[in-house]
Amino acid sequence: MRDKLPVAGIREWLNLIFRRRRGLRVQGDSMLPALRSGEKVLIDPHAVVRVGDIVAAHHPFKSSTKLIKRLVSLGPDGQMFLTGDNPAESTDSRTFGTISREKLIGKVTARV
Repeated sequence: MRDKLPVAGIREWLNLIFRRRRGLRVQGDSMLPALRSGEKVLIDPHAVVRVGDIVAAHHPFKSSTKLIKRLVSLGPDGQMFLTGDNPAESTDSRTFGTISREKLIGKVTARV
């Protein structure tokens, strides 16, 4: 079973105010049941990411598009394999391949 993403507490809100977190809105159903479309999440751009974490990254081919996916693997060459929790509704690394770690925005730390 997937870890439940916590609701932002005072510490997360303070981190957002002091610009140590970024906010992002979930669009689509690719991360169901962990995240629903329309929910807002906080992202820590400085967090160490591990396999199993939910992360945000820039789309490899659409520079204006951001992805929220689960990190399935991280290769020694910095390539990340990202997938949605809801495979039937997700466009992810199974479609466009691995993503360079340079495209990583950060780790999703909480829902707002």
